[in-house]
Amino acid sequence: MKKTAFYTLGCRANQAQTEVLKSGAEEIVDFDDLADEYVINTCTVTQDADRKSRQAIRKALRQNPAAKITVTGCYARLAAEEIKKISSRIILTPFIPLSIEDGEGKTRRRREGVRIRSNLMIQDGCEHFCSYCIVPHARGKIQSKPPGQVVKEAKQLVESGAREIVLTGINLGTYQHDLSAVIKRLSPIENLLRIRLSSLEPMYLDRKLVDTMAEETKVCQYLHIPLQSGDNNILKAMGRNYTREDYVDLINYARGKMPECGISTDIIVGFPGEGEKEFQNTIDLINKIKFSRLHIFSYSKRKGTPAAEMPNHVDAKTKKARNKILHGLRNKYMKEFAEKYLNKEIEVLVERQGEGLASNFIRCFFDDPRNSTGRLKTIRSRSVTNQGEIHE
Repeated sequence: MKKTAFYTLGCRANQAQTEVLKSGAEEIVDFDDLADEYVINTCTVTQDADRKSRQAIRKALRQNPAAKITVTGCYARLAAEEIKKISSRIILTPFIPLSIEDGEGKTRRRREGVRIRSNLMIQDGCEHFCSYCIVPHARGKIQSKPPGQVVKEAKQLVESGAREIVLTGINLGTYQHDLSAVIKRLSPIENLLRIRLSSLEPMYLDRKLVDTMAEETKVCQYLHIPLQSGDNNILKAMGRNYTREDYVDLINYARGKMPECGISTDIIVGFPGEGEKEFQNTIDLINKIKFSRLHIFSYSKRKGTPAAEMPNHVDAKTKKARNKILHGLRNKYMKEFAEKYLNKEIEVLVERQGEGLASNFIRCFFDDPRNSTGRLKTIRSRSVTNQGEIHE
């Protein structure tokens, strides 16, 4: 039986596509183990992602000189010649279709034992072309799974053990069908306990979808809405098509509909032209909104994007210092958000014995002598860590 090892970098969409690839494997082993084939699903969103992709490829080459090395994903699409220079043994398969079908035209069935929380990719591609982002060049035009296909695959995941399904995509908000209607079709699925939405860009998140999230009891009270900068001039230079005021209005609407909602975001520090004033505007907005979680990235120049040619690039030392400041705010507000639930009951989906996730994305730890994995469990919060985790 052929042994295959997988390694995935990058976003939830990549994770979801790797899971689809796994459905065709005979036997899956750990990436550190000896395998007949190594599959590396790469990312190219930053220079660091490029570096990690190359490291994974070289590791696979070292582990078994006779193994088949398959490289796919965004880095493979944009840097094929660079990857070929690493080794002639590498097989490039830069395109993973949104759905993979067998020879009879049937979607591959998910293998048993999938994760309790499983990603379901329903959208691919991006045509927005933010000035700093290379992803649209790697992913191409927007594609969307038909609602019927989404429901079919969701049922397969649930039958295989999933209890929460995370709807994901490269730019989920541009899903070409009615996302609210899809959610309503997923809700009645037996043994599906939760539906979660992955990242939604503010320019594509409409109030109808927020209303649906508030109405449907299985939908997680959590939104990840990338901000990128709290300064209007920087947002304009980024090509983000909204202002800080628009963003605040959207957050206020979501919180009005879902008071318990966790709201996380992405921030890029050190974008070209970001001076002290512009950075302070980002700090001020973070302090105003008090995100439940922050994902912080230092700007990375990507060849072929407009931002790479912009003047006034920020030096590495300044980016590092600003990154540190934002990490301090991240920790502060993660803890503050979790502290709202001290000595209160909170419902958790148990992912493994004694550990799980609340609807609003708070990580929880608790006594679980009977092992409630795959079930909803109500616990009482007794303490909160500095990382915003709850302990019973």
